[in-house]
Amino acid sequence: MATRKKADGAPAGLRAAGTALWQRITAEYDFTTAPERLVLLEEACRCADMVERLQKIVDGAEDLRVRGSQGQPVSLPEIPELRQHRAQLMSLVKALGCPDDESDDGILTRSQIGKLGAAARWSRRG
Repeated sequence: MATRKKADGAPAGLRAAGTALWQRITAEYDFTTAPERLVLLEEACRCADMVERLQKIVDGAEDLRVRGSQGQPVSLPEIPELRQHRAQLMSLVKALGCPDDESDDGILTRSQIGKLGAAARWSRRG
């Protein structure tokens, strides 16, 4: 079953961060001969959307601590989720294996991975 697409070619259901990541990567790289990478890219875009949503919750929280089940202060539950989704986003972007303009080995540098992740996270902030 094929994934529905939006008018810009991005998979349906992506939010702003995911759509921005999709557009940036597909504008730079051609995945027509590697459809399995499109699956990874879609998952990375959905993960970027989740990172954006979790970050909004954390940013909007009055305090980064809440009361636990025993009344003790515990970390806001979205914080570890945010950390996990950021790590997953980086793993997915790295797994895409987009070629480096400066390297012939086809592996993204840590800097490039960071730039792609940051672009996804900050796409709505201007």
